[in-house]
Order: sequence, then structure tokens, then C-alpha cells
Amino acid sequence: MKIDFYSNLKRLRSKSLIPAYTWLIVIFVVSSIPHLRVSFNRILSMDKIAHFSEYFIFGLMFKHGLYKNDESRMRNIIMVMVVTALFATLDEIHQLIVPGRTASAYDFIADFLGGGVFSQIYEIGVRNKKWL
Repeated sequence: MKIDFYSNLKRLRSKSLIPAYTWLIVIFVVSSIPHLRVSFNRILSMDKIAHFSEYFIFGLMFKHGLYKNDESRMRNIIMVMVVTALFATLDEIHQLIVPGRTASAYDFIADFLGGGVFSQIYEIGVRNKKWL
């Protein structure tokens, strides 16, 4: 499978992705709230559930927007995984400069699992009509 960098960038500028990008802005705004603490358990907590959920929603919205432009399942899966990993990384780096916030590998894992992995599993199940 050949991946054309410029055609992929063109797909990322599609109007059908506006809801997903709006959701990323919401994630960024919430990440900018200083001293936001949900719980102190580092691995499984409401904080990780929140990270997982917000990126799960992003993954579904992003994948839906991509399918409006390109029906290639494999290209869309890769694109969602890459963009989720990229934005989750940038989000954690951003939290290093927000007062009272810290970057966490566990948060990144929750983000990536929600948006990059489980949104794909869910979408595949729905497309195959196994989980309706």
C-alpha cells in the first residue's frame, strides 16, 4: 500500500473533519485548566477514564469524517492511529507548561487506547453489524 503524503494532508483539510477538530479544541481547553485534579491513582482512575472517553469520541468523529472522503479502511485506520498519537503527545507536552498539571505516560496510553485502538475496534464491530 503506497502512502502519498500530500494526498493525506489534503484529506486532513476536509470540511467533514470539522467536528473532530472542534472536539480536539475542547480537549485542549480542558487540558489548559490549571490545577485540575480528578484523582491520585495513577493507573486506573476517573482521570484515565476521562482521557480514554474523550479520545474515543475523537477517534470515532475523526474516522467518520475520513470515511466521507475516502473509503480505504486501512488508510483511515492508520491515519486515526497516527493523528491520535500525535495529538495525545502534544497534549501531554502542553500540560507541562500548565500550572498544577503534569505530563503522564499513563494519560498518553489512555488517550491512545481510546482514540487509536478502541474506536477502531468499535467501528469495525459496527460496520460488521456485530454490536448493534
